[in-house]
Amino acid sequence: MTSHFIKYGPEDIAEIVKPRNGETRIGEVISLTGNENTPYELIGIPESVGVRANYGTGGTETAWPAFLKAFLNLQSNRFLSGESIFLSGYFRFPDLAHAGVDELRKQVEQIDREVSLKIYEIVSAGRIPIVIGGGHNNAYAHLRGTSQALGMPVSVINFDAHADFRKPEGRHSGNGFSYAMSEGYLGQYSVFGLQKCYINEYMLHEFETNFRLQAHYFDELADLEKDAYKKAIKSALDHTSSMPLGIEIDLDAVENVLSSASSPVGFSVRQALRFIREVKTTPNLSYIHLCEGAAELYDGRTCPAIGKLLAEMVAEFLRA
Repeated sequence: MTSHFIKYGPEDIAEIVKPRNGETRIGEVISLTGNENTPYELIGIPESVGVRANYGTGGTETAWPAFLKAFLNLQSNRFLSGESIFLSGYFRFPDLAHAGVDELRKQVEQIDREVSLKIYEIVSAGRIPIVIGGGHNNAYAHLRGTSQALGMPVSVINFDAHADFRKPEGRHSGNGFSYAMSEGYLGQYSVFGLQKCYINEYMLHEFETNFRLQAHYFDELADLEKDAYKKAIKSALDHTSSMPLGIEIDLDAVENVLSSASSPVGFSVRQALRFIREVKTTPNLSYIHLCEGAAELYDGRTCPAIGKLLAEMVAEFLRA
């Protein structure tokens, strides 16, 4: 199978980092080879094939380069050292700009295979993958690769306005978790911030009848100051505590952030950072995936700040 994974070299990073006398940027010290002192491996999956296969607006491939520019130019200091991170590379898949839904869904299956192999490799090496997407279709590959590496199912807490538990009707960004559960890769599943406007009756039935599924609805969590927010995080952690844990962050759960399903209704950035900080404390963490954000969508909408937002989220994760 042809690999679409591209490794970074020093010359690639030098084109992005803007050094300054008396300061050290993360990009100046980040590892490009990996060693015993790099417990985290950072990769990008800049694609929107899965989003478009789910009838969404493409453009999620633009988040990775925006993130990388912002993240590599953060300060490496006493709060966050770039030396603990292995930046291995990114995937570059054909964009199939004019393909139909059936062809896009076949391409998602190829993406599944390649990404799951990479995640398997990272987890088998004892590292925690930090993955920037791309569409939420890639959750399936993270679960498959992690599960195969660890020899057991993986549970997930998904910070998301959507459950992404649609029927297995051909692979796309809306059914990664249902496919992963049906194939034995996903154990317990908790959706944090699910919005009642975006869940169909099929998924409602699944969440009401399957003890492995749990939903914490957005309208019950929206006030950061209420104890309900912290209790819900604890409940989600308890629900998923018996297995290795993956953390999924869908940017469409954050209000007014450009994504394939942007919404004016959602959590604040402060709430999202708090969520990341609190779930990071779990001892069985296996990976984190931030997805669906975009610097520019196919319909012309733009978000110049998406790179900095993603960089702040990753920094918050690493500092926690």
